[in-house]
Amino acid sequence: MAAENYVVKFGSLLKEETLEVIDNKILPNTIVLEATNPFPGYYEYYDGFQKDVKPHYIYLVMDKKYDLEVFTRATQKIMSYFEANFHAAVGSITIFNDVYHVIRIRRLSTYDQVKELQASYKKEGIQLKSSGSIPHNSKAMIQLDKFFALDVIEDGFYKDHIEPNHGYFTIPQKLSWEQFELLTKQVKYNMEMMHFDVSLGFIYDHFKAVDIIRVYAEDLDLDLMKKIKAKYLERIK
Repeated sequence: MAAENYVVKFGSLLKEETLEVIDNKILPNTIVLEATNPFPGYYEYYDGFQKDVKPHYIYLVMDKKYDLEVFTRATQKIMSYFEANFHAAVGSITIFNDVYHVIRIRRLSTYDQVKELQASYKKEGIQLKSSGSIPHNSKAMIQLDKFFALDVIEDGFYKDHIEPNHGYFTIPQKLSWEQFELLTKQVKYNMEMMHFDVSLGFIYDHFKAVDIIRVYAEDLDLDLMKKIKAKYLERIK
């Protein structure tokens, strides 16, 4: 499945995941969370997400919401000297009606780098939340505001240029999370291939907000994305 062209879009993703509190190798009096199963719709059919000694999806809790420009410039500066070629996105998580503003981090190679990265963000003006506690293994609604690097595969279908096994397809209207959850259950019930995870989002394209669904599956290809999209479109009214 060769990519025809590569584009960068800004947008947002919404997903629900279980987050675990990290208690060590972090700055004192700060809150750091990790997704224990970042693709639950896929790995629930296997033995769970293959956790190893590397951090996968880390969330640094900030003291407040920062402007995208402030966050982006701080991240750019840190990337110029930080030892790991990490990826960062800003967003929020909601746990038991409490909202926390976070930085989602990917691609760290060791847990020791978490503390170093926290210190770097503080150095560049992003302060971290210094009070409060979050229960272990909390189910959270996560919203990320991020740039998408997309390979355009076909009209309305994209593969992530950076992250393997991530794809996106457009849908004709905005869905609430409740609508999306119900549709996803119906789609999976009516498909032979149920091993995929989805999240809801949108991208800005040609001055419009275009609604999308992100699909995660190992060896994801255009054929599978087309089958999944068709099942959603049958049910979107």
